[in-house]
Amino acid sequence: MEEVPGGEKHDPGVSFIEVGRVIGLHGARGKVKVAAFSGDTSGLLAAKSLRIDGGREPGAARVYEVVTAHRAGGCAVFSLKGIGTAEAAGALSGAVVSMRRDELPPLPEDEFYWADLVGCRVVNEEGIPLGEVIAVEAGPAHDWLVVARACGGEGLLPVVAAFLRSVDVAARRVVAVPPEGW
Repeated sequence: MEEVPGGEKHDPGVSFIEVGRVIGLHGARGKVKVAAFSGDTSGLLAAKSLRIDGGREPGAARVYEVVTAHRAGGCAVFSLKGIGTAEAAGALSGAVVSMRRDELPPLPEDEFYWADLVGCRVVNEEGIPLGEVIAVEAGPAHDWLVVARACGGEGLLPVVAAFLRSVDVAARRVVAVPPEGW
């Protein structure tokens, strides 16, 4: 266990998932505004603690206890224990925000968290290996799986039903029909 701001103990074995980015401060009392990577802040508001990594003063990631959370202007606004001034909150601008996996809301059957796709095998409908997911990137119209292709190099696979036939996170397998020329 390690000490974190506000006296909270943090178990380094706890899994965190990146969920957003600090985009600025809110008010004069040290609240931070967080934009959700998914575009939907409702899941973020359930957080009891947040891990914040980076910002204007990069260093080791720190875990903060959430004192209050509410929605404002399409963002989640948090008051964090140990961050009480506008200067302290402003220093976190640009930082990546992560939530404890066990605090994330459950997803419908046909949805998944990006982090769960990294490391999944990608195969075609005949089961022939195409590669492995190494990252997921956001796009303006849809997201993209970054795949280390079995034949070498990387390929971007659109996260749309026309190309992804099934995703089985438990089996660590994505069945895909890549676009022509992929």
